[in-house]
Amino acid sequence: MLSTIIQAAGSLVAQSVASGPSTAMPPSFNDGASLFLFNLFIMTAATFLGSMMVGKQVGRIWGQRIWDHPKDPVTVYRLITLFAAIGLTLRCGAAAMELWGWNPNDPATVARVMMAKRWLDPIAVGCGMVWMGLVILGEPGVEHQLRKAPLPIDMWSRWPALARAGGIVILSFVAALAAVCLR
Repeated sequence: MLSTIIQAAGSLVAQSVASGPSTAMPPSFNDGASLFLFNLFIMTAATFLGSMMVGKQVGRIWGQRIWDHPKDPVTVYRLITLFAAIGLTLRCGAAAMELWGWNPNDPATVARVMMAKRWLDPIAVGCGMVWMGLVILGEPGVEHQLRKAPLPIDMWSRWPALARAGGIVILSFVAALAAVCLR
């Protein structure tokens, strides 16, 4: 994979970027700065939020490994969340990397970023498929456990836990706005 990314500098993508118009954003956005800003913002925010969820779930799985059995509903729930978060992080991270890495004055780097994205996309989709498979396989047992009473869920008390995520969203928007305005 690494040698393929290194060889990307002489690829058709690099040649296309070098011979194409020198635009501040990828030509696929058709000079739509607001669309570019929105994509840059969403992909950046989703990458960081997904990374946070991956870290949280890995920490929970590792921390509870002594008590949790692999077939426990909580383990299945954590694995479902983990694979969904990995898929989101990789897919949005690849797209964010592509958007942040756009530089028509450096076609070799653009080509390497595009090649890395092409390698990451199937891995992200694979994680999504594992996520869906776990949902299908674990659904009956997890639903059975969730229907047992009492099951008090006080979601309102957890709103402060979203403060960090809100900060990431705001910072991602500011970074994307600055990148688009300063290009």
